[in-house]
Amino acid sequence: MATVRLTRAERRAQTRAALLDAAARVFVERGFAGASVEAIAAEAGFTRGAFYSNFASKEELFVELLQERAFARYRAMARESAGVEPREIGARASRLIRGAEGRWLFRLWLEVLAHAGRDDATRRLAAGFWSETRRLGAEQIARAYAEAGREPPADPRDLASAFIALDVGLALQHFVDPRAVALDAYPELFDLLFGDLQRNARS
Repeated sequence: MATVRLTRAERRAQTRAALLDAAARVFVERGFAGASVEAIAAEAGFTRGAFYSNFASKEELFVELLQERAFARYRAMARESAGVEPREIGARASRLIRGAEGRWLFRLWLEVLAHAGRDDATRRLAAGFWSETRRLGAEQIARAYAEAGREPPADPRDLASAFIALDVGLALQHFVDPRAVALDAYPELFDLLFGDLQRNARS
């Protein structure tokens, strides 16, 4: 069979993707501070020079990894939650965390928060992610009440923040003590705390 020759742009894209994949593993295993450019390049099977041909710094790669893989996934979940029952949102959250991708995303997110405590730029990045998630949730809540001709019981932004707090709080507790906080509790708790809110908006 004839060998398919890749263009320079295609080879560059493959190299960047391989470096991002490698960085994801190294960041989770070693933490941001412990993850060196050399370790990431070696994990991907490339030289230090190949790394710097694609990324200006470890920080630049870290930000791209977050934006492309972590934040994009969680924002897609937020958009897909419009009009969905809280019980089902809880079920989706539990399925994400139960899967290999979800566990990796959450461990990376913990590393983001740890680094945010030491770095203002990372803290702004994390704040921007939650700001966008909060905005999407608030829009969905406000729209549901407006369509029902009712006033929400609190500022939609605060209600969206409470939703985020439940999601993150349960995930954190499950991560450190999975026997005490089971993933099976997610749907029931989401419905218990937010089901009436949605039903009132529709009544």
